[in-house]
Parts: sequence; C-alpha cells; structure tokens
Amino acid sequence: MTTTPPGWYTDPSDPTAQRWWDGTRWTEFTSAWSAAPVGPVPPVAPVAPAGPVRSSTARRSWRPTLSTYIVGSLAVLVSIVGAGTNGIGGFLVGLALFGIGAGVYVLVTRRPSFLNVAPTRRAGGAALGISAALLLVGSLMAPHAAPAPDTAEGAAVSLLTSPEPVAPEAATPRPTVTPSPKKTAAPTPTPTPTPVVGTQLVDVSEPIPFASSSYDEPTLELGASVTVTAGVPGTLVKRWQITTTDGVETSRSLVSETVTAAPVDELIAIGSLQPAPPPAPEAAPAPEGGGCDPNYAGGCVPIDSDVDCPGGSGNGPSYAPGPVQVIGSDIYDLDRDGDGWACD
Repeated sequence: MTTTPPGWYTDPSDPTAQRWWDGTRWTEFTSAWSAAPVGPVPPVAPVAPAGPVRSSTARRSWRPTLSTYIVGSLAVLVSIVGAGTNGIGGFLVGLALFGIGAGVYVLVTRRPSFLNVAPTRRAGGAALGISAALLLVGSLMAPHAAPAPDTAEGAAVSLLTSPEPVAPEAATPRPTVTPSPKKTAAPTPTPTPTPVVGTQLVDVSEPIPFASSSYDEPTLELGASVTVTAGVPGTLVKRWQITTTDGVETSRSLVSETVTAAPVDELIAIGSLQPAPPPAPEAAPAPEGGGCDPNYAGGCVPIDSDVDCPGGSGNGPSYAPGPVQVIGSDIYDLDRDGDGWACD
C-alpha cells in the first residue's frame, strides 16, 4: 500500500482552498489560493504525488486556527506574568520562548504547529530566527542584579562585563584576580533585655478606730456602767499607684482616700446614784421625866423653846449635843442641808 507523503493538497471539501495532509489524515490547517488549483481533488487516501501541487501563480494566505488562539492566549498570559517582574523584557522573553518552540516543532515534524505556517524548513527557520531575536532583545531589556563588589566572583563578572574594550590575550595578559580573604563575621553581642515597666492601681482598705464617751446616769447605782451604744470601726479605702519593674514593685504613691463606712462611737452610761443611808439607830428611851425631843436620835436634843447647834450662831437657850439624825420633823431647823443629819 502506497502512503501519500505529508503536504498541501486540494481541500476535498473546498476546491478553492488547500488542506494539510499529515501522511495519515487531513488536518485542520487550510490555506486559500489566489488562483484555482490545478488537477482534481485527491481522495481521502490520495495516491502519492511527487510533491504539493501548486500553481506557479498561487499564493498561500495565513489563517489562524483554533490551536493558534488557544496556544497564543497562553503565550500572552505567560508573557504578561513575566512583564510583572521584568518589565517589557520579560514580556518579549515569554513570547520568544513560545515562538522558538513552534519553530523547532516545524523543523522536526514538518507540521505547521500552532502558528499554522508552511511546514517547510524555511518557514520553521524563519520562526526560530525571529523568536531568537526577540529572546535576545528581551534579555537585554530585562533588569539584571548587580554582583557583589567585595567577592572574587563579583570582581570576575565586572571584568567580563566591563564596557571598556579588552585587548586580545596575545597582546595583553589577562589580569590575575586574587580572591579577597573571606571576612569573619564579628560575633553578635547579646542584646541587653529591656526592663518591662508597668503601673497599676490598687485599693487597700484600712479600719478607722471609733471614739468612746460616757455620761452619768442617776438611775444607776454608783460605780455601775452600761454600754448604751456599741462602738463600730469605720472603713477607709486608700488607692495606690504601684510601679513595677519586671514584676517587682519599685515605688508607690497615694492617689486618693475614700471613707466608705463612717465609725460609730461607743457610748457608756456610768451610775451616779448614791447608796441609801444606813437605818437610824433606835432612839434611846427618854429618862423618866426627861426632856429629849423624840424627833431626833443619836443624842438627846432637849425640849425647849429653841435649840441650836453647838458652836453655831444660835443663842439657845438650849443646844444639841452634836450631830444627831433627824427621824421625825426637824422642828428646830437643825438640818440645814436636808441630808437627814442635824448639826453635822
């Protein structure tokens, strides 16, 4: 069985155009002709021709295919990403890489590739050359990192990329680059920790002592005491501002004082009631025919028109024998202070 070689043949579905035959099947790549093709349309399994049948006046026009749009969109997207990091140079490098791939594909497989160019060495070489030129221009336009000046590698790169003309090796010997000794990094000093200083407000409660007072209570016996109101201490809240360094208190200052509960003073009643006088002794029986007044005891107060205390200002005519207790009526007015004792 004879196999038709790959090439451009009259399109079986459109006699006015050509379609690429890849050696086994018709592809999606087509080409229009400016003049009518010569010869009949080959069948699906064409007989091997001597080569692509073209009119000497026919010209093939370029038409993009579906793969052209898909791969071309991918190439533009990759180039835009490259432009984001390397500018217009990155954009050109991205397009050049896809063009180089298409040119190599045409030269190796003799197929149109996604660019849908003529599957010839001339077309593939042209695509490869244009793409290589774009790659060179993009590489020159892309930014380059400057080499480190203090290293041997940086010095060597500087010599190679120097804009000054370099004489041939035969005329001028290449300068010897002596690598500089590596610098030993100085030990990093241990950083001194920065103290952490903080402040806080703290409330401290303190008791307020209560006062105590008393008063005389005549209803209570002399010397007795009763607590009328119990004393209650108050509460004083002091607010302090405390400064700490690394968690340790270093100083404090008083901010305010507030009495939250006032103290209640203690009140005590002290008895002042005098005890009752002892019972009066029984009056001595009056002597027969005696003259002692029965209103007085402890001595014989004579019965007379007037009786005065001895040593007083009274002029008698009779006098009491001394201090006597009034147990009845003080008819002689001897108990001037009313304490129940006369002439005391």
